[in-house]
Amino acid sequence: MINIFFLLILFSSVLGRIKFPGINIGIHYLLIPAFSFGIISLSLKSIPEVVNKHKIILISISLMYMWMWISSLMSRFPTIAISYSIKYSTYFILFLAFLLLTFKSIKTPSLTFYYRCILYLLQIIAILGFLEVLLPNHWIFKLLKFPSFYPEIGSIMQNPNQFGVIIAIGLCLSLILEKQNKISKIELYVSELIFIISLAFSASGNGWLIFIIGTFLLLIYKIISFRKMIYLTSFLLLCIVTVPVSTQRIGLANSKIFPLINVFNAFSENSNLVNPNKKPLITIIKTGFSRVEIWQAAINETIKRPLTGIGIGVFPEQIGVKVWGQKGYHAHNIFLNVLAEQGIPGLLLFTNFLVKITFKVKYSNPLVTVPIILFLASQMLDFFAEDYIFTTIEFYFIAAAINSRRDFVMQLKPEII
Repeated sequence: MINIFFLLILFSSVLGRIKFPGINIGIHYLLIPAFSFGIISLSLKSIPEVVNKHKIILISISLMYMWMWISSLMSRFPTIAISYSIKYSTYFILFLAFLLLTFKSIKTPSLTFYYRCILYLLQIIAILGFLEVLLPNHWIFKLLKFPSFYPEIGSIMQNPNQFGVIIAIGLCLSLILEKQNKISKIELYVSELIFIISLAFSASGNGWLIFIIGTFLLLIYKIISFRKMIYLTSFLLLCIVTVPVSTQRIGLANSKIFPLINVFNAFSENSNLVNPNKKPLITIIKTGFSRVEIWQAAINETIKRPLTGIGIGVFPEQIGVKVWGQKGYHAHNIFLNVLAEQGIPGLLLFTNFLVKITFKVKYSNPLVTVPIILFLASQMLDFFAEDYIFTTIEFYFIAAAINSRRDFVMQLKPEII
């Protein structure tokens, strides 16, 4: 039964656009904590042991949430801040559920099941993203679609950027699972194909960067060989220069050679591949300058309210809109976002929590270590707390790292360098 609740949590995380009838509340805000309580209720006997073993971690995260509520109550925009605090409080319940789920009483086959389920979810998301590129006006994507972004991919998530990031992390996860004999070679090849193609179509500079960081980490941990790293990078580069949306992102929109797909007349009718409507897509360099502006805005807000900050969720609603012209843009750096919204004490409490996790990750299996590093690295240039797919999976890996279990024994295979 506990496995069913886990699957229901993963399923609920993708329902971000579906509202409860009659009320303007996303169905996932209620389903995720409900199913999390299901896991907790089935793990009541483990709670005393978990609390005793991880009391420092639990105190750290509890202090984080207490300060979040204090800063929200003292915000100049209390309605916004309190509503976001309620939303983010569901993560605390989710974290407790995953902490119990990954505790030592769970057997290794169960943990393998959880990692495989996460991988399969990411594969489904990648396939849906690719199908949306080909069929952007299909009813299922209109149902899921967040405020329109270009490229039209990954509407199941909030933005093509985090779609690209989570797909890159999924690729690294599949490589580790195959190395540790948890998935087959065929499953790995399928993952490589769908993840890399969808990653190219996402035109996510952050996703591409996470791909590079991830492959280097896998090389360091001896998960892949240097030859494999070159192969994966070359395949991604080929996909990037093949499609217009990616070549436009890297500044080759006016090239006479790229995108390579122009030589295939069969795709000339597809609006999302060749972009005949000339939908705007700024280059990576321009997005870099925009980030500098929004980082400066975050620093300015911190100077104005250094103690309690402006309140959780206020930045995208009131500050980001002044920089980028529309709501929904965070500070594009997890530390600056926490600093601006919760002040210096909030940042210190958050950093303290990360330090506690770091001591656990240091001795963990690469299956846990690599994804956590990538989750954090991806938010040096962005902030994904509002994306429930991203954060749900992230919290599972954090809980697994905190339990510091070596259930997976590396069975290294010989690699040719």
